[in-house]
Amino acid sequence: MSATTPTDETELRMTLDTKIVIWVACAALGVSLGLALPWLLQNIASWPIPFIDQLKFLGSFDAPIMVIGRPAILGIIGIVIAFFITYQSARLRISDTQITITEGDDSRLISRDQVGGVFRHGGKVRIESPEGRVLFDDDVEGGKHRIAAAFQKHGYPWEGA
Repeated sequence: MSATTPTDETELRMTLDTKIVIWVACAALGVSLGLALPWLLQNIASWPIPFIDQLKFLGSFDAPIMVIGRPAILGIIGIVIAFFITYQSARLRISDTQITITEGDDSRLISRDQVGGVFRHGGKVRIESPEGRVLFDDDVEGGKHRIAAAFQKHGYPWEGA
């Protein structure tokens, strides 16, 4: 969750263990939905849902390829969504002079003099300029105490309690 590199940077990122849990959970959710889809569609058939007849038609196939295919395809869709979620999670590299924020393929730098305050609200970390402009506002992995310690270690104005 937090690691110090030889260049005295602190990195806050999603750990491999957390990524694996997300990948497995999303894949399992997709497979479970694929297995339960025919039963779900039969039970909601009386609800006034648009295109319910088409959904019932898709759920009515009981050929062996569909019984295996539905969970497999939805499991693959679940793992693709999980890979996207974990790839886009924010990674912060904090040093005494700057903060590097990487989300997916996008990276940006926030120099120390641009930072007016850093604090947590909910599960997110917010970095604001001295004028109050939001420079970053997103989830950061690491836990409350590690996140606060990382910013304080490098001398950033931590405003959290």
